[in-house]
Amino acid sequence: MKSSQLRSRAHLAAQFSGRLILASIQILTIIVAAWHLLRIYPGDRWLPVRMGNYFAPWLFMALIPGLLMAWVGRRRRLLGMVAALIVLFVGQYWSILIPRQPLAYATPNTGQLRVMTFNVNFQNRNAQAIAGLVQAESPDLIAFQEMTADLIRLLRPKLEATHPYYLVDDSWGLPMVLMSRYPLTAQPKPFGTTRAQHAIVETPDGAIVIWNVHPNPVVDKGWEAQKKLLAVVANSVAAEDGPVIVLGDFNTTDQTENYRLIADHLTDVHRAVGQGFDFSFPDFSRAITPDQPWHTRLLLEFGPVIKIDHIFVSEHFIPQESYVVSSAYGSDHRPVMAELVMRIK
Repeated sequence: MKSSQLRSRAHLAAQFSGRLILASIQILTIIVAAWHLLRIYPGDRWLPVRMGNYFAPWLFMALIPGLLMAWVGRRRRLLGMVAALIVLFVGQYWSILIPRQPLAYATPNTGQLRVMTFNVNFQNRNAQAIAGLVQAESPDLIAFQEMTADLIRLLRPKLEATHPYYLVDDSWGLPMVLMSRYPLTAQPKPFGTTRAQHAIVETPDGAIVIWNVHPNPVVDKGWEAQKKLLAVVANSVAAEDGPVIVLGDFNTTDQTENYRLIADHLTDVHRAVGQGFDFSFPDFSRAITPDQPWHTRLLLEFGPVIKIDHIFVSEHFIPQESYVVSSAYGSDHRPVMAELVMRIK
């Protein structure tokens, strides 16, 4: 009698667990479907839509085991809904989910350029590590965000030999810095424009317009300020005939309306030749200490979960490579690198 009761209870527990899992998948499916519809209206004006934009890759990955569970549970309607949502996501991300090769170019008429964007975090004082990063990755141009006067003072002597040219924009609380192997000239910005740096770099293959950007986060009224800044940059880019690079910590992902303000005019190098989601934020490894419990260290080592650092280029460039560096070098962002080939007329 006891054995049959145990089997009955185990069967009931298994049934309850299965129903709970299927119910969770149904809730997830409703949330993801609602997010897709709300992106049409009211769009990014509504904070929950913006939050969904940030974590869209994770919603996509959560649907994959959901598809399997719906199939095992023989829930045909649920299976169809999950499959349809996965198809939508694949349509959005297919370009980074398949193996990529550098875009072809003709060597005699091209010039190579390596660029980096790195939000160093305003609390970071690890100039030695950052200098080591620059030496290892060998970028020709670096766009830094969240610099401080102290870090600039510590970093300049370490990079002066390889990157003798630099510009500082301190039009808001945290300086933005460009460092380059080639001469830099600051350019005017529309009146009142902050959290952006505008310059021209004179490379051996010609002049390039540079925008180093760090718009507001999207919480509270930050979304409107972010949209205003990126619209200013987009209008400037649209008026340019020559090569343009826009890079930085955009505080937004590739699923947002504000991202598309720039993407409508320029190519996202990661979308062109990158592989995978290449998350760049947040990296909490700087907070790890030897005396922490193993589960705390494991959580801190989990790594970035969203991509908000981007590099865009005009049609004058042929993207060759895009990747996120595997360490944050004392920051909560990981550096993003791109290798480009510039078409020479």
